[in-house]
Amino acid sequence: MSERELRERVVNERDVNGRGMSKRDEGRTYSRMLWASVLALVLEGALALILLVVFGDAGQPEPGEERLSALTLLALPLLAVVGLVPAFAVSAALVLPIVLLGEALTRRVGGRPTGWQLLLSTAAGALLWPLAGGPGWLVATVCLAVAVLVTRHARRGYFVDLLVWGTVAVLTVFLLGGVGLHAGVIDA
Repeated sequence: MSERELRERVVNERDVNGRGMSKRDEGRTYSRMLWASVLALVLEGALALILLVVFGDAGQPEPGEERLSALTLLALPLLAVVGLVPAFAVSAALVLPIVLLGEALTRRVGGRPTGWQLLLSTAAGALLWPLAGGPGWLVATVCLAVAVLVTRHARRGYFVDLLVWGTVAVLTVFLLGGVGLHAGVIDA
């Protein structure tokens, strides 16, 4: 390979910013962003369910009721599948438009995309105030903001990283909640 061919090859492998493109940096697509957003929302739902069981009334069985039944264990995987439908809807209707609108506002007005996206997430969460009240509005805003911030970075290979580390986070919260309940640190 001649020196000229080598130079042309290097130029062809560079992106507009002059940095070399690696397999990891392959472009962000709508489908990658959608899947990252759905996964982030499902992981947030799993964390909410664990925290509800650990700190809520769901951890206390009624008199004469079993703490955990086999039917409950069989229904848990179906709960995740049922959670995918609202996650897709929220991702398509709110998360992706917030990410893209925040980047468009950055190009037009200036500033940082993160700031615009957090502002838009807060505005979208504020629409839930009449339905959910104060605490519900705050939880919805935080969940939406986290999903937006996670979705911004959706590139090739990001879904697997998010799946692994998100699952580790969910399992860690589950383990710490179980240990806290068993040790008596958390009142059930």
